[in-house]
Amino acid sequence: MGIYTNTNSAFPSQVVSDAEKASWEYGTQVGQAIEYEWFGQGRTNGNRYLTSWNQFHQLRLYARGEQSIQKYKDELSINGDLSYLNLDWKPVPILSKFVDIVVNGISGKSVSYTHLTLPTICSV
Repeated sequence: MGIYTNTNSAFPSQVVSDAEKASWEYGTQVGQAIEYEWFGQGRTNGNRYLTSWNQFHQLRLYARGEQSIQKYKDELSINGDLSYLNLDWKPVPILSKFVDIVVNGISGKSVSYTHLTLPTICSV
C-alpha cells in the first residue's frame, strides 16, 4: 500500500526523515498550514473556525428554543400572506426536555465504591 500524498495541501511532506521533522523550519511549516486551514480562507469563503462557531451557535439557539421562525413562516405562507393563520409563532423548546431527562437520569444514579484491603506482609 502506497503513502497518500496530496499535492494541493498546504502541509509539508510527511515522507521525510525524522531529523528533518525535528527541525524548527518543518514545525513552522506545519503550524502555518494549520493556521491557514482554520483561519486563512477569509470571512467570505467561510473559514473552518467561523463555520464551526456559527454551526455551534445555531445548534445552541435551537436547543434553547430560540431559533429563527422565518423558515416556518415561509413554508406556511401563501404568497407571503400569513393573515389566514392564527398560530403562536413561539418555538417550543423540545430539546431542553430531553436534556432534563438525561441530566436527571445521570444524577439519580447512585454510585458505590468498594475497596479491598490487602494483607499486611510485614509489620513494623
